[in-house]
Amino acid sequence: MKEFNPIEDIEDSDFALDNGQWPNFHDAEIHNLSIWRGDVRPDDNVWIGPVLELTLELCALKNPYMVILKFHDCESIKLDDFNHQNAVYDLKLEYEERGTLTNGEPLTPYIVVNFKQAFGAALSFKCFRVQAINYNCNKLNNR
Repeated sequence: MKEFNPIEDIEDSDFALDNGQWPNFHDAEIHNLSIWRGDVRPDDNVWIGPVLELTLELCALKNPYMVILKFHDCESIKLDDFNHQNAVYDLKLEYEERGTLTNGEPLTPYIVVNFKQAFGAALSFKCFRVQAINYNCNKLNNR
C-alpha cells in the first residue's frame, strides 16, 4: 500500500501549504473542533458519515497561520484530555487496508488520523477523505 502524501492525497492541500511544503503541525493549537453526525437514511439511499472540521493555528512556523482541515466519513473517533490549550505535538496521517470485496477487489482504505498530544487534546479517528479549506484571513503575524 502506498504511503499517505498530504500534498497529493488531501483535496485542495494548497490551502494548507507553507511555501509549497506540507506544514509542521508541532505545537499547533486547535481553535475549533466541529463534529457533524452525518446523514444516514437507508430508505432514501443516503449514506453520509460523520464529518470533523478542525481550525488549527500552526504556531511553530516562522510565519504562523490558520488552517482548516475537514475529514469526511469518520468513525472510531477518540478525544482525550480536552482542555483550554489543546496544543498538539504532531499530525500523522496514514493509510490502513480494510480487506477485499468478494471478487477480490480491495476496499477503499481508511485514512488513519492521529493528532499526537502535547499539552492538550489527543484526537484520533479513521476517515475516507481529507480536505483543506481556505481560511480567508491574513497570516497571523499581521494581527
